[in-house]
Amino acid sequence: MFTLQQVKALNIEITSRCIGRCPFCSRDQKIRPYGNYSISLTDFQKLPQSLIRQLKWINFAGNFGDLSANRDMVEIARYISDMNNNVVIGGETNGSSQDEKWWRALGGFFNNGSMEFSVDGLSDTHAIHRIGTNYEKIIRNIKAFASGGGVAHWKFIVFKHNEHQIDEAELKAREIGCKRFFVIPSRDYNEELAQPEKIDFNIKRDIFHAYDNKAASSKDHAVCKPFANGSLYLAADGTVHPCCFAHCMYITEHNKLFDFLPPLAQQYYDVINFKTAPLEEILKGPYFTKIFKLSKTNAYCRMKCNKFRKTVKKELRIRDKFF
Repeated sequence: MFTLQQVKALNIEITSRCIGRCPFCSRDQKIRPYGNYSISLTDFQKLPQSLIRQLKWINFAGNFGDLSANRDMVEIARYISDMNNNVVIGGETNGSSQDEKWWRALGGFFNNGSMEFSVDGLSDTHAIHRIGTNYEKIIRNIKAFASGGGVAHWKFIVFKHNEHQIDEAELKAREIGCKRFFVIPSRDYNEELAQPEKIDFNIKRDIFHAYDNKAASSKDHAVCKPFANGSLYLAADGTVHPCCFAHCMYITEHNKLFDFLPPLAQQYYDVINFKTAPLEEILKGPYFTKIFKLSKTNAYCRMKCNKFRKTVKKELRIRDKFF
């Protein structure tokens, strides 16, 4: 049984809202209704204070939304910091919502963690993939975030239309105060968003499959993240899951290997919501108990959470520069 005292990390989808319309986003793969949800400060305060005090890190990176679409984000970060000033706070964002004042205030709470800003090119190419976002506004917001004390990282997803701009983008990242610039491939490509032609790289799914074959040949079981490092995923609607994959696969069901999860989520969805039920009861309940048991031999869990998962992340980076 997984207990509240074992939880040392949270991955939080603080909102399901996003102004971006990226073509390969999970938002466009939903087969179940999942509307506009947010975790408000009031919602967040329903989590046990003892939990907040014992956390080692919190990451604000959701399946369907962008943290900058939650107006309570600054107040939530302040609440966390006031209760536990040692916790490492991180996040991922397109950086195109809110103004510079908002981002400067948020930066003060991301000084020992980092914020990954997704900027896929320069002014003439960025929005080809990040449809609906504004490059110039993002650059201003990154500057403001960094000036407020935040550690900003620039994440660049490479395509044919922007591969020639990597060097210039790296220089821009350093200029505006980023502490890191890294380049990764897209999860998918198509005719409009084509693969880069001048860069040698492997597709994400191929890397995962290669290491999954190694794990399978060594007869390793999946290493479920809650058991391995005491982490949980909180979705914007309030539901609690062992990981982001569990929530995403229920809403999208786009991987048949994870076949045991959708029926479990469907059965227990109404009773695994921290906004309406105590978190400790959720962790002790049948949803988590059954997932932990079934995940040990599930092919999808093994592929995503085997002993090679950190190596996979390293191999995904085409370039990784710290300033």
